[in-house]
Amino acid sequence: MQGVEIRRRFTATAGDPYDGIKFERRVSELKNTDGSEASASVEVTVPDSWSQVASDILAQKYIRQCGIPQTEREHDARQVFHRLAGCWQHWGEKSGYFADKASAEAFYDEV
Repeated sequence: MQGVEIRRRFTATAGDPYDGIKFERRVSELKNTDGSEASASVEVTVPDSWSQVASDILAQKYIRQCGIPQTEREHDARQVFHRLAGCWQHWGEKSGYFADKASAEAFYDEV
């Protein structure tokens, strides 16, 4: 099987994949399963174009907290993006999905 060539559409080879994206801190109020407010809230940094609902979903479903010391917990969407995209890139490289290293790196940056 020949790997997939990934071409950049939103990022450049040089520079930060987040160039041009403004981030801001938001507070997400944790909810119980019945919709009532729990006693805790989470501060998270997200793209400023995101809705509060998107911020809440990231904070409550994707930010790693359980079993992780307070000082090492994720608090920024970029940390989550890095963890997920890095994992997918690793699996893709390990399974030979990418045509070359440049395609794997483009995949990571574009995701």
